[in-house]
Amino acid sequence: MLWSVLLCILMAQRNSVQISLLYGIMVGCLATPVLVAPIVCALAFWLPISLGVVWALFSVGSSDPFAIADLFAFILLTGFCIVYLNRRMNERAIGAIRLEENSEVIKLLLRDFEESASDWLWETNAAMEMQRVSQRLAQVLHRPAAAIRGRFPYALLGEVVNYDYKSGSPVERLLRLVDDRSPFRDLVVPVVINGEQRYWSLTGKPCFDKFGRFSGYHGVGSDITGQKRQQEQIAFLARHDSLTKLPNRVLFGEILHQACARCEASGFALLCLDLDLFKVVNDTLGHPTGDGVLIAVAERLRGCIRDVDTAARLGGDEFGLILDTADIEEAAVVAARIIERVSRPYYFDGKLVHIGISIGITMAPRDAKSASTLMKNADLALYRAKVEGKGIWRLYDPAMDVRMQERRSLQSALRQALTRNELCLEYQPVLDLAERRIIGAEALLRWRHPERGLLLPGDFIELAEETGLIAQVGEWVLNAACAEAAKWPEDISIAVNLSPLQFRDPGMVDMIDRILSAASLSPGRLELEITETTMLETSSETMEALWRLHTKGVRIALDDFGTGYSSLSYLRRFPFDKIKIDRSFIRDLGYEKDDSSIILAIIGLAERMNMTVTAEGVETQEQAVLLNSYGCTQAQGYLFYRPMAPELLAELLGERPRETATSGWAEPRDCAAAK
Repeated sequence: MLWSVLLCILMAQRNSVQISLLYGIMVGCLATPVLVAPIVCALAFWLPISLGVVWALFSVGSSDPFAIADLFAFILLTGFCIVYLNRRMNERAIGAIRLEENSEVIKLLLRDFEESASDWLWETNAAMEMQRVSQRLAQVLHRPAAAIRGRFPYALLGEVVNYDYKSGSPVERLLRLVDDRSPFRDLVVPVVINGEQRYWSLTGKPCFDKFGRFSGYHGVGSDITGQKRQQEQIAFLARHDSLTKLPNRVLFGEILHQACARCEASGFALLCLDLDLFKVVNDTLGHPTGDGVLIAVAERLRGCIRDVDTAARLGGDEFGLILDTADIEEAAVVAARIIERVSRPYYFDGKLVHIGISIGITMAPRDAKSASTLMKNADLALYRAKVEGKGIWRLYDPAMDVRMQERRSLQSALRQALTRNELCLEYQPVLDLAERRIIGAEALLRWRHPERGLLLPGDFIELAEETGLIAQVGEWVLNAACAEAAKWPEDISIAVNLSPLQFRDPGMVDMIDRILSAASLSPGRLELEITETTMLETSSETMEALWRLHTKGVRIALDDFGTGYSSLSYLRRFPFDKIKIDRSFIRDLGYEKDDSSIILAIIGLAERMNMTVTAEGVETQEQAVLLNSYGCTQAQGYLFYRPMAPELLAELLGERPRETATSGWAEPRDCAAAK
C-alpha cells in the first residue's frame, strides 16, 4: 500500500527523466510477488501495487498509450503467473509430503516383511559389496549383519553353495547372469547351512544411474526348502511305491527298457514274484497287518540283492526284480535265497504270520530282448511255479507258451461246456465202517472234453475260478447232485464240494434253498464240503452263510483236514458236523507211526466235539481194519468203490440188503474214472 501511494505521489511530480524510472519501479513492484508463496501473501502485495499503478496512470494522465497498454498487459501477466506458479508449488509440496508419507509406510512394510516373512532383501553397490543387510538374511546365514555388510556375495555364497559349474547348473547360471549384469528371477540354488541341505530362491535386478553406469543389485531371496522337498516327494511318489518305497511299475518299466537296450552287451535276469497266502493275511488279520507284511517283504528283498540290482513293487502282492547277471545259476541262487528269507515267520502285534513266495525267472537276451516279451515270459514261469506247488521258482521254457495257449483254449471251451452239456457227475460211495454199509456218496465233477476226453476237476476247476465261471459250475453241480440224490433211499446223503469263491456270492444260501426245494430233498441229506482254504479266507459274510446253512439243517464238513494250515480255531469258530481226514495221512497208515498218532488225535478230537470222521483214500484191507479199530466211523476209497456213474450207484443202492449181509469188505467196483 505504501508503494502504491509513493508511486502516485512520484507520478504527480514526474519529469521526462523520472517517467522511465517510475515505469521500471512499477514493473519491479508488480513482478516481486510472482514467486511469493503462499498465494495469499503474493496477492496481498500484488493487488495494492496493481491498484496503485492503475490509479497513478489514470489520475495524472499519460502521454504514451503504448506504455500504458504494456503496463496493463504486464499486470495481467503477473497475476496469471502468481496464480499458476502458486498452484504448481502447492502441488509439488503436497506431492513431497505424500512421498514422504509413502516412504515411511514402505519402510514400515519392509521392516514388517523382513521380521515376519521367510524372504529377505539384499542389496549391493557398484563394487558388488553387500550394502543393506536385513535381519532375516543374517539369520539364514547364521552370521551377524555387521559380518555380512561390505562382503562380496560370491564370498558369502561360496561358504554355503554346493558349487556345480556344469553348463546349465543353477550356480553357473547365477554367476553368468551377475557377470552380464542381467536380471534373474526365482533362480533356485542349493545351499548347505550347518550341514543341512537347503534350497534358496533368488531374484535380483541390476540398477544403473542416469548415465547408464552400473550401481549395484537389488533383490529378494527366500528359503524354499519345504516347497522343494514337497516337489521332490511328489516326484518320488510318482515313480515309487508309497508303502514300501520301492520303485513302482512305471519306474521299473523304464529301468527294464534301459536294460533291454543294452542287453546284447550286458545280459540280465528278470524275476516276477508273487506272495503266497497274502490275501489270507489281509482278510483274516486286516489290511494294516497286510501292509506291515509288504513292508517287511520289501526289506527282505533289499537284503537279498546288490546295489546294481533293482527291486520294485508292481502292485498288490506282486514284485519284480532285475538282476545284473546273465548267469542262470546265479539268478537261481538269488531266487532260492529270496524264497527262504521271505518265507520266514513275521511277527505283528504278537501275532505270528506265515506267507510264502513264488518266482518266475526269464533271461535276457537268451529268452527275449523286448521288455513286454520278457514280462510275459516271467509271468508264465511264475504261473508254472504257482501251479506246481507255490513256494518255488521256475525258469522260463518256450514250452510254457504252448501250455499257456492250451490253457487259454481250455478256458474258452469251459465257457461253452455248460451249454453243450459236457459236464457230468460221478459218485463215490461213503461207507459206515462198523456196519459195512453205504450211508452216502460224494459227487465228483467230470468234463467230457470233445478233444481231450474225460477231465478231472484238477484240470479245470482253477480255470473256472479264474474266469468267474465257478458260480455257474457250482450251481450246476448242486442242481444235478440234489436231483440225483432225491432218487436214492432217504437214509443216503449226498456230499458236494464248494469252492471258497462260491461263498463270495451273497445269494448262495438262497440258491441252495431253491435247489433243495426243487429237488424235494431234505436239507439234512445234503453235506457241503469246504476246505481249510475257505476258513483261511473267511469273512463275516462267509461265517454268516455257514451259520444260515447249519441252522437250516445242511451238514457242513471240513475237507482235507490236517493239510495246509490247519488250526483248531476253525473248529471253535464253527460247529462242523464232520471232519474228513486227508488221504495223505491214510496212504502210509500202518507204516508211519506219526500218521497213526495224527489220525488217533483227529478221531479223539472229533469224538469230544460230537463230529463224525470220514477217512479218504482207503485202498487196503489193513488200512480199513486199523481205521475201524481207531474208532473212525466212515471211509471212502478204492478198497470199497471207485467213482461211478449215477446209474451204477442206483443199481448198487438197490442191492444194499444183500451186500450188508455178506462178510468182509466188498470188492472194488470197476468204474471208468477215479477221483
